[in-house]
Amino acid sequence: MKRLLFSICISFSALAQPISFDAKGILYLEDSDFGPFSFSTGMIDKVGTDKMGAFLFPLQLEDSYKNSEEILSNSVLNNNRAIALKSDNRMCYVLESKGGLKKDEKQIQFTGLPDGAYVSVVDIANLRNIKPDYRFPVALNPRAIALNKSNEYLAVAAEGYNQELQIFELNEFGKPIRVISKPNTLGNGVINDVIWHPSEDFLVYLKQDTKEIGLLKVIKDGPTQKIIRVEQSGNTIKFDGIPTFGTFSADGKYFLVIDAKDQIGVNAPKGQVFVIKFNEQEPHSLISKAEVEENPKSLVLHPDGSTILVSNLKKSFDYPINDRNTGKSSISILSLGKDGSLTNKGNIPLSGIMPLSIVFDKTGKNVAISMFQYLNYGKSFGGIEFYKFFGGANPRIEKQNSKINTSSGIHYLKVIEDY
Repeated sequence: MKRLLFSICISFSALAQPISFDAKGILYLEDSDFGPFSFSTGMIDKVGTDKMGAFLFPLQLEDSYKNSEEILSNSVLNNNRAIALKSDNRMCYVLESKGGLKKDEKQIQFTGLPDGAYVSVVDIANLRNIKPDYRFPVALNPRAIALNKSNEYLAVAAEGYNQELQIFELNEFGKPIRVISKPNTLGNGVINDVIWHPSEDFLVYLKQDTKEIGLLKVIKDGPTQKIIRVEQSGNTIKFDGIPTFGTFSADGKYFLVIDAKDQIGVNAPKGQVFVIKFNEQEPHSLISKAEVEENPKSLVLHPDGSTILVSNLKKSFDYPINDRNTGKSSISILSLGKDGSLTNKGNIPLSGIMPLSIVFDKTGKNVAISMFQYLNYGKSFGGIEFYKFFGGANPRIEKQNSKINTSSGIHYLKVIEDY
């Protein structure tokens, strides 16, 4: 309890206004090995223990000492879609994209990190007492995880040779009972993101190394409606930059994807967001695009489908000795038209290092942003910041006066809307 008391608390302004966020709760992942400047130095320093935690809403001041936290291996490195939530919001799957450091290791290079090889299953029925249940092996260094709406199939994208895409059939208790392999036509090469189409008849995959996006068609058995296999649908879309993270529009008509242009770095150019339309019978097409800022990482679509928020790391992770590090990052606000047109409505500066995750509440009136760490002196800490969202022709966000302070290393958020 003392550890929690000092490591995490609610930070209120002088007005002590409550946090506005319409949800049952929020899950977070915290990587305690990865430092805020690891992308700049290429080194990882062991300073704590990886954790998963949860907050229950509405928050009261005393709730800062009652959040649930459990030790759970996770990594910010190469982790694009870290948590898959079962539709009843009582269980989730968490990726171990890289293994943790050994007890006697204090510092290590990126290339020396142990492989990740598991998915952890966590009981989240009681957000005041989350419980890691069991874990099961997957391909080496999984990058992304996606569960279909019927909770029957869990897709895992990974680095493992010839296992870059695995689809696990799950039983009624959520345990894997069969693995469906990738199609031979997919070829080898790391898959860094995988996304179910809303119809569940297709999967989209992103290949960062070969700079392409492809569509897979799900083939089912007629009588049982079980997946028999997946097969390539159409040609892939090639990128000049690096496709890193994507999502479908609510109606499934368009696919939105971040093009980071380059690997995360202080000299990376400004990124872009592309709108793509997939076609079975003809080539896939690029509909529109819009520029964001440097090192874009996360993308979220407003519940009404009209606005996209993108978090940009910018140069916030650069080592402090360099004058160019100001501890600043940003959020880009994009408008998505019904015809697929995309317009950047503005870039909002943030005071913090690496805003790696951004989520709306169930109403779309509020936004939560994870902040890996703040550039300050004394005890290091990260946080979850909250903003009010205003839509319309010129959408904008307005920072709320209160936030949640956490230990440094927070990097992934998942909203629990209700039970």
